[in-house]
Amino acid sequence: MSVTGAFTWLGGARPGAVDEPHERASYLLTGAAVALFALVTGGIVTAAAARAWPLAAAIAVGAVLAAAALLVGRALATPRVGPMSDRFGVAGRATAAVLIGVLVAEAATTLLFTAGVDRVLDEKAHAAAESAPAVRAARAGYERAVADRAALDRTIAEAKAETDRALVTARCEYNPAPQCPPTRITGVPGDGPEHRTAQEMLAEARARLAAAEARVPGLDARVAEAEKSTAAALSDAHTAGDRGVGARWAAMHDHTTDSMGALLPRLATLLACLLLALLPLLLRWWRGVTSVDRHAAARAVIDEADRDAEAAIAVTRANLRAATAELRAEQELTAARLAAEADTAIDRERQRTRIIAAIGGLEIGITEPPRTPIRPAAGQPELPAAPVPREDTAVPETSNLPARAADERPGGGLELPIIGTVPFTDTAARWIRPLVPGFVADAIDTATHPLRTARQAFEEVEEITFTFRRTRKVTVDDSASSRSYPAADPWYAQRVAAAVVDVPVREAAAAQPNPGRAALTTAEPTPALLDRDQPAVSQRQGPPALPPAH
Repeated sequence: MSVTGAFTWLGGARPGAVDEPHERASYLLTGAAVALFALVTGGIVTAAAARAWPLAAAIAVGAVLAAAALLVGRALATPRVGPMSDRFGVAGRATAAVLIGVLVAEAATTLLFTAGVDRVLDEKAHAAAESAPAVRAARAGYERAVADRAALDRTIAEAKAETDRALVTARCEYNPAPQCPPTRITGVPGDGPEHRTAQEMLAEARARLAAAEARVPGLDARVAEAEKSTAAALSDAHTAGDRGVGARWAAMHDHTTDSMGALLPRLATLLACLLLALLPLLLRWWRGVTSVDRHAAARAVIDEADRDAEAAIAVTRANLRAATAELRAEQELTAARLAAEADTAIDRERQRTRIIAAIGGLEIGITEPPRTPIRPAAGQPELPAAPVPREDTAVPETSNLPARAADERPGGGLELPIIGTVPFTDTAARWIRPLVPGFVADAIDTATHPLRTARQAFEEVEEITFTFRRTRKVTVDDSASSRSYPAADPWYAQRVAAAVVDVPVREAAAAQPNPGRAALTTAEPTPALLDRDQPAVSQRQGPPALPPAH
């Protein structure tokens, strides 16, 4: 990338996207402002940090802040692409630029007032050194050594004065003179006791003076050592004082706030750095909306529309998938429900057949056993069963009256209900009749006195609420020994019929193959029973009427 391309990129556009010359110049100018702000930031921060830190650390910090200034300037020079305004974004980037500008301005002010800052730092360091524990201890030792030296000087002076007085006394005692103090001598010349006492006092004074003078070199060395220790402690404390970036800024702040002449340059530096930091934003506002910005906005709108369309399509497809899955789930649920209902119906049918089998009228199984058709009795002709009145059954009107009596068939034996005809019972009855009482003979002689059967039929319907309906039809035969009638068919002994609740009675009746059987299970009249050759019976009230003559 060339220098022009780099400045164009720093100005907020791609190097090859700007076609207009004036727009290219505006982007180059903005990029130059961004680069200038970054260079000034890096240089000032590096120079200010080098006063307190090592050079390598100062260069590293300056490079980091220069990169930050470059990024912030590039962000300020680049407009936001989109239909919505970017006020908060611009405010945030401008705030970051202002912070960097303030930092650069303070660092520049610190460099500008280097001498004043060093002086303030020295004063603070000296004040801090005076209060340092090591300096205070060294200074106390020095003061003690000086005091001891002063005391020694006083001792030496006193010893010298005493020596002088003892010498004068000894001389005047030995040889008195007018200048001698009269109160301290006897005035008797010569070597006497007073002279010897004066000599002894002189010797003692000279000894004390010699001892005091012997201590002078040691005390002088001690004072010198204490002085050196104090100087070293002061130097160490002064060197150990805080001279970092923060201390230099604090010293600069104290220096500028104490003097109005130093405060004005500080404010001017601050304004210049803020202007330099916000210069990319000002240049962007100055160039306005360019063709690059319009193209970028158009592409953003197109991309947003495409994304919205893709999102809408995806949502529609997801809804379709959800609807399809829901439909499949409903189908599976319906299939499962139908299967469960089928299983329930099968179980219901099986339970129904078990109940029927337990009652004793049907074979054990799923299907109903075949039913024996109704056969006409071979004895007295009987009337057909009266139809059960039903509102929903259309009964055809037929001419069933008068009914014809069927021809009587000769009996070949005793006709018993359920069992049927017992062969050779009529002959046995005739043989046994003379040997038994009359009422017994009347009861058993069915050959000469056939059974007279009166059939009464009624129907019981029992509904079991949970699954099925059971229909039970019972036929009761009353026998009387009046005349011979055909024996009852075994089918009439016991008949149990059952039907599912959901099956109509007419459909169950229509499914019966035997007309005679259907006559007992349906409400319609059965012509097969009415057409028998039986005596005619009138439907009118009153005594029975004879059939018409043939």
